[in-house]
Amino acid sequence: MTVREIQTKFHTLLPLDVDLLLTAAIKKTKEFLYSSPTYSLSWIETAQFYFYISQYRRGYSVAAILRHKEFYGLDFFVNKHVLVPRPDTELMVEKAIQLARHEIEAKQTNIIYIDVGTGSGCIPISVSRNLPTLSRIFAIDISHKALKVAKKNAKKYHAPIHFFHGNLLEPLLKTPSLLGTPCFILITANLPYLSETQFQSAPSIWREPKIALVADHNGLAAYHTLLTHIRLLPPYCQLFLLIEIDPSQSETIVTLIKQQLPYAQIEIKKDLSGLDRLVTIKLQANPT
Repeated sequence: MTVREIQTKFHTLLPLDVDLLLTAAIKKTKEFLYSSPTYSLSWIETAQFYFYISQYRRGYSVAAILRHKEFYGLDFFVNKHVLVPRPDTELMVEKAIQLARHEIEAKQTNIIYIDVGTGSGCIPISVSRNLPTLSRIFAIDISHKALKVAKKNAKKYHAPIHFFHGNLLEPLLKTPSLLGTPCFILITANLPYLSETQFQSAPSIWREPKIALVADHNGLAAYHTLLTHIRLLPPYCQLFLLIEIDPSQSETIVTLIKQQLPYAQIEIKKDLSGLDRLVTIKLQANPT
């Protein structure tokens, strides 16, 4: 079959997805695909494409099938053990870079950056690539299999990240010497924030790791625990915490933050669709 014949046969599927699977099957570029509609697939290429289509029809995303996804201009390896990076999460990377760069330009040398629930490692690796002088980077995940993926991506981009297995900030709280005496702590956290109801109503995400998507208490259980961990960090440091939420949670998360961190300054930024998505929490240093 030719490229054009396949595109016609599978016209009921998303054309862009079909084209991406086709380029992977024939190991050619998109430019080749578009300029060579009469290219005839070999039987091996055809078999590979039909395997991809069978996975696609079972609910796997193109990124999950091809095991890679572009995020913040970088290409990341992904598999069934990690979430596929979303474009909206690039807001978190941009804000983290902005905050860390401001401290670096202010000649602040005691900086620690921590990514909690790192998954594929796309957030800290993207930050690291844009801030090569930032060397004190920690990434934590509760899944050994997710950490294996993150380490593979970090190795690809030579990112100087120290990985820890554990729940949220527990690995660092158990070994406070790892923090030393920083004056500025930056934390990013894209934790599971969907409710069970939201998960069940979205078949498109059923093939991704549920542990990275769903949390109790209407999706906010993980963030509630993280905020309690934040209270145990050194009070003499200025701290910024960036978290991603579902737009429906904006009012509830603000209430929760004020309960746990009453002196925090809170800002909510909207995503590409104009919906509440990124929460920035600032805590001033308390030398006493």
